[in-house]
Amino acid sequence: MDELKNFLQDKKSFIVILPPNPNPDLVSAGVSLHLSLKNSDKQSQIGCGSTFTHFSNIEGQDEIVESIGSKNLVISFDYPEEYLEKVDYDVLPGGKFCLMIRPKDGSPVPKTTDVKYSYSGANADLVVVLGINSLEELGKIYADEKKYLDEAKILSLNLTATAPSFTPNAFHHPLSSFSELIALFLERVSLSPSSTASTNLVRSIHETTTGFTGPKISAETFSTLSFLMKNGGQLPSSRPVNPFVNSFSTQP
Repeated sequence: MDELKNFLQDKKSFIVILPPNPNPDLVSAGVSLHLSLKNSDKQSQIGCGSTFTHFSNIEGQDEIVESIGSKNLVISFDYPEEYLEKVDYDVLPGGKFCLMIRPKDGSPVPKTTDVKYSYSGANADLVVVLGINSLEELGKIYADEKKYLDEAKILSLNLTATAPSFTPNAFHHPLSSFSELIALFLERVSLSPSSTASTNLVRSIHETTTGFTGPKISAETFSTLSFLMKNGGQLPSSRPVNPFVNSFSTQP
């Protein structure tokens, strides 16, 4: 673990990537890692290669974007190459940039309604991926940033015990949830989660273990919960609850 901690120490910028169609546990885990990196004075962005359901009890999920690139503006539209005569540009007085698409004689003009805008050109010291066995499982994000991701330094976080084939850097443990995995990871590498991130993780662990009663609950789970609550994590209850004490009804 000291080796992983040292590996992260000099990293200043991060990209956290979720697989397409993530469940609430993955969203909570990814967002909480992203918020904790920012809370530790790191630059971070978080992406997911698909639209996903927004969950009412997860704070910070609005920061998830569909594209991790931010260096290049990409203008795309459906237009057969055989229709194309020339692509040119001009810079008008005042600095206005104009891109010109010239079709061949007799070919239709591209429709403005088909034009889409996006960004590409990702860049970070470290990419952190959650819950995948291959980079292809990242879907659209991998398709858009294949060259970058094939060459980037990547850290894999997963609940499987199997080592990933796409990177030598991994933190894999068969725990109760991704939220517990992220909490343990933050504690082991000495990253301080914000109170928002801690609350996200506590509530997700509570939900995935059916109120801390699931079969994968262990002593380490409660140790992790203690770490989160010390950093401001709140249980999903309006009254104080001690998760370490069971309540029993007794007869007088």
